[in-house]
Formats: sequence, C-alpha cells, structure tokens
Amino acid sequence: MYVCICHGFTEKKVKQALADGVCSAAGFFTCMGCKPQCGKCVPYVRQMVTDHRNTLTCANTCSAPVPEEAAIAAE
Repeated sequence: MYVCICHGFTEKKVKQALADGVCSAAGFFTCMGCKPQCGKCVPYVRQMVTDHRNTLTCANTCSAPVPEEAAIAAE
C-alpha cells in the first residue's frame, strides 16, 4: 500500500527503513532525501514508527528520540 503519494513511498519502503535503523518520521524523510509535501502521510509514518518501537528493541539502534513535531518542523 502507498503511504506517501507525493513521493511514491510504500509501506514496504517505510518498514525497510525502520529495519535499517530509522527511528522517527523525520528520520525517514531525511533518509529518503526529501521533506513531506502535503503532510497526509506523516501521521501514518509516525504510527508505523511507534508500532516498530513497540515490537522491536529500537532503543538499541537509535539515538535519543526527538519529538516528532519539532523534528519535522525543523525540516
């Protein structure tokens, strides 16, 4: 399923980035080399990050979490 129509990202692409160590929505967009455009995907990417953190030990591979709103606003 497509998560971001603006950039053409699928759930698979987000999950792969999370498996590779991305630990925030802002980190995902940085990793992909882009910024959110319309913003409709941001809540879904955030939820995927939260689900990932809850199911895996993301804390072992990530730095201290940055509040999502501040990180995305800084982009």
